[in-house]
Amino acid sequence: MLTGLAESKQDENASSTEAHVVAAKLPAMKNIVQALRLDRLLQLGIRQKVVLTLLSALLVALTANTWLALRSQEREVLDEANRRGQELSYFIAQNLANSVVGYNYHAIELLLAELVKNEDIEYARVLSARGNIMGQAGSDSAHADVVRFRQPVRLGSDTVGELHLGLSTQRIVTNLERARHDSILRQVIITLLVLLVEFAALSWIILRPIRVISDALHRDESDTTAAPPRAIALQSSDELGEVASRFNRLHGELHEAHRLLHSRIELASTELLAANARLTSQADELKRVNQHLEQLSVTDPLTGLYNRRHFEQLMDNEVGLSIRSDETISIILIDVDHFKDINERYGYRIGDDVLRAVARTIAERMRRTDVACRFGGDEFFILCRRATIASSLTVADELHDAITAQPITMGDQSIALTLSMGIATLPCTEDVKTAEQFFKCADIALHFGKRHGRNHVAHYSMLDKVQRTQVL
Repeated sequence: MLTGLAESKQDENASSTEAHVVAAKLPAMKNIVQALRLDRLLQLGIRQKVVLTLLSALLVALTANTWLALRSQEREVLDEANRRGQELSYFIAQNLANSVVGYNYHAIELLLAELVKNEDIEYARVLSARGNIMGQAGSDSAHADVVRFRQPVRLGSDTVGELHLGLSTQRIVTNLERARHDSILRQVIITLLVLLVEFAALSWIILRPIRVISDALHRDESDTTAAPPRAIALQSSDELGEVASRFNRLHGELHEAHRLLHSRIELASTELLAANARLTSQADELKRVNQHLEQLSVTDPLTGLYNRRHFEQLMDNEVGLSIRSDETISIILIDVDHFKDINERYGYRIGDDVLRAVARTIAERMRRTDVACRFGGDEFFILCRRATIASSLTVADELHDAITAQPITMGDQSIALTLSMGIATLPCTEDVKTAEQFFKCADIALHFGKRHGRNHVAHYSMLDKVQRTQVL
């Protein structure tokens, strides 16, 4: 159609009818061409997208960097101005001290007048200790770009006045604005240069290999069969070529790995269940062993009663509780009379059997709230909670009768035993404050019985003061 239009314009002898037809079609043709150009502009390729992305990233990065740099510079300048203002006001205040003390208004006015000649100092004012104005220079305007400082005027350790100083930041702001404009201009220039270089490099180094990889993957996506995808035909020695090579190699391994994964998951699940069962069994066994060890740590291995260490801890707690809450508590000390003779006559094995028999009778006869232990050798203790003097004597007498009423038979040996028992009860007539003092009272009663023929039950409260001092 364009050729026909050119011929119609060159042919002066063409008919007027053909000219009118071509003229009528010309606007439609122009519209089609414009539409095609607009559609091509709207279809952005990967290069255009990379350029836009790179441009956006550069603009954002440089803008953020410039903004942060300016903010940092602004803070540093303002901090430096504030620091210098503090130092300046301190220095001036020190120089004004003598003039303020001497009420030398003339010297103060001269110094302040010289100060405000500096373009950065807006005003200066000196007040006396009572708040009276002793000198002033410049005008204290309410501008936002004026930083105000107050500095006490001291002479030695005494405050004799106060200096008010206003510093203008207009020059600082002007410098910051100039720096901001320069930074923006540098940002634009750097952005354009980097954009041009990066676009050229990306087009050849990155975009071309990416296009090859993208085309290969697109073909794989359109293939719905179960066959492995075709290899990416990219021959390159850079990272993209290595990616394509590894992708081709690893993709074949993926199917095998996928198959092995299911079998390993099943195997791991079975092993995990077995391991969990073993751990549960080991945890139960460990708990049982810990309980057994805990029991052994507080138990006498010969008699099965509590040992001395546990009983001493228990005594400290129980005696302290009894003293604080004013509750009744008793302790019974038991000593097997002439136990050394039993060991020498019958042997240590029979002696151990005798101690076990005594311990077994104590455990059977004591109350459920009582605690018994073997203190060592042939000595046993019983802690009787909420046991009065009468009830502790009853417990001791019944236990004494149960052990001494008839001889203990050990094989073909019949051994008659006697016991000496000492008892003490809290609250006590003595000033008992500790478990050791409480134990001492029961020990005194025990030795009283042993000194008076053994085979005796004695309570500390039944001893008079002379007996208590003569026992030990």
